[in-house]
Amino acid sequence: MSQLKPGGMGSTSDPPNAKPGDFANSMADAMEHALNTLLSNDGMNTFKVDTNSQEARDRRRLFVAIAQGVVRHLKDNAGAMVIKDSLNNVLNEHIDIQVDGTLL
Repeated sequence: MSQLKPGGMGSTSDPPNAKPGDFANSMADAMEHALNTLLSNDGMNTFKVDTNSQEARDRRRLFVAIAQGVVRHLKDNAGAMVIKDSLNNVLNEHIDIQVDGTLL
């Protein structure tokens, strides 16, 4: 079963020339990728993503915080989501949001 991965900062001792494992392929990583794409599309300077530099960590802190908040809110409020059939009738089904170990 798939899990949502909000992402984490990893450690400052993680290799400096790679994304920390807690960050890679996470919601926060997707946000960073989207920002880099938007910057590029507007002809602005982009940033290195395969790094664990202090600059990258400073930028990622915001993405991790947002992703953590979104996933925590979804998990804590799963009851607000309903499943409906094609006639718009609410089905009596439970939504269980699965998250990985990076959720704080």
